[in-house]
Amino acid sequence: MKSDYIKMTTMSRKMKNTCRMAAEKTPPDLVAETDDLWAVEYVRRHRFGAHSRNPHPHVKSCKSDSSRIHAVPRVVAPRSAVQQHVEDVSVELSRSADRVILVGHSYAGMIISGVVEMNPTQVRRLVFLDAFIPEDEQSVLDLLPPEIGTYLRSVARDHGDGWRLPGGEEQLDLWGLKPGETRDFVRARLCDFSLRCFEEPLRLPANRKASIPSTFVSSVAEEYPARPFFAPFSAKARALGWEVAELKTGHDCHVERPGEVANIFLNE
Repeated sequence: MKSDYIKMTTMSRKMKNTCRMAAEKTPPDLVAETDDLWAVEYVRRHRFGAHSRNPHPHVKSCKSDSSRIHAVPRVVAPRSAVQQHVEDVSVELSRSADRVILVGHSYAGMIISGVVEMNPTQVRRLVFLDAFIPEDEQSVLDLLPPEIGTYLRSVARDHGDGWRLPGGEEQLDLWGLKPGETRDFVRARLCDFSLRCFEEPLRLPANRKASIPSTFVSSVAEEYPARPFFAPFSAKARALGWEVAELKTGHDCHVERPGEVANIFLNE
């Protein structure tokens, strides 16, 4: 079945601060917009055999088919926030003639929840990769322990002009990335993030995601420090009757196990 896949990477650490659109066509009709969105690149190469400027070192090319991937880049700025990102993806979604699968990793669980709220008839499935699952008027900081919000605000105040959360080795440690090729791959794409994206509440008055088939991919490596922050969402997904898959990885499951993740959300 012909499909569109909108892959939202969650943390702007994986994107540069500029919104460079480097649309690249690869036959047949496979489009990925921006080489910065490396989380899309692994899917393109694993599933479609497409050329990537930043291929994951563990990915092998597979047979191409007629599906298409669309990636939406993020801009990191003082006023960047959840609703802006939801609107960006909704604009991209409006260009698709097909019903799509929305895939959100970490923070992007907020984004895909907002997108399906605005465009329920255009979405046929949601995939949350170790991601937040919000309810109406919740922000990311509402979904984390209060001390995390206090810490992040202090970081932004002391090191980021009041709004910016600098990327660094602490994040790589928190996400459970071990020294080596994979950690180096993520570090090379690390950049800063806007605190406002964590502070802005998301409006979901109709909770339309509840009517869409959904999958949650839970990262469960024993030495993954951020696991306690996302484990509640895996439990919530099970309680809602969603399909739940577990991978023994850190937070960036799509980097550590690209083939397994691709199979989860591309094989229906």
